Amino acid sequence: MLFRSGEISVEKFNEIFSGRLTAGFNPESDLDRIGVVNQTTMLAGDTQAIADYLKKIMLRKYSLDESSGDSRFADTHDTLCYATNDNQTAVYKLLETPADLAIIVGGYNSSNTSHLVELCEEKLPSYFISSAEKIVSASEIKHFNLHKKKEFTTEHFLPEKKVIDILLTSGASCPDSVVEKVIERVISLRHTKKGISEMLAELG
Repeated sequence: MLFRSGEISVEKFNEIFSGRLTAGFNPESDLDRIGVVNQTTMLAGDTQAIADYLKKIMLRKYSLDESSGDSRFADTHDTLCYATNDNQTAVYKLLETPADLAIIVGGYNSSNTSHLVELCEEKLPSYFISSAEKIVSASEIKHFNLHKKKEFTTEHFLPEKKVIDILLTSGASCPDSVVEKVIERVISLRHTKKGISEMLAELG
């Protein structure tokens, strides 16, 4: 939106977006009314920030205010997949509770799962795994590094303390059965014969 805000020329705009514009696109006339359509698995906060920025530019360009009711900007940020949005909201809430580490379960090529990993990495040591088998033992875990795009093995990933608080979440498309196996695997690391149902019952 640098062009729309008057900071760059039409020529510079076309240079920057070369190969990424629809044939016949004219920034001088085709940016009078805009909207935001996002990838459905984007972080909701990122989508909202982009939409807010673009709206601010349009309001300033046309000397409008929030109450003008002008239709130059279509607020379409709510096109996020509801399951993805729910997962992100849940993780934000979970991160408000103290924990020792996070385990995120899902496919390594899953966009929405990757975003959950990014959220968790900001606050906790985080391990992105695709299945229960990646938790080799109480002292070893195989996990995917988003930034280096490869799987690593980390030793002594569990802290040496009696009670360990683990934030566990999964991508929107991750089967419940896979998540359950991960939970069972984590429980088994504490040398207990209790199952998921019994553990959850104790938690109230």
